[in-house]
Amino acid sequence: MKSYRFTVRFAGQRITHDFKATNDDEASKIFINELKAGKGSWIKEITYSPSKMFITYEELSGTSN
Repeated sequence: MKSYRFTVRFAGQRITHDFKATNDDEASKIFINELKAGKGSWIKEITYSPSKMFITYEELSGTSN
């Protein structure tokens, strides 16, 4: 398992969520399901344009099991 961090910036919000998955494809699916369930850290952020969406993800090094 690998540890991932997804970050979404959209409509004045920043959503960050860390979790474990076996690969990038599974991580994307898990993130979507957990986002729908309301998981993640939601923070109001006014520095990004509310009309644009930015989605990034990274594999966190040194945290694999």
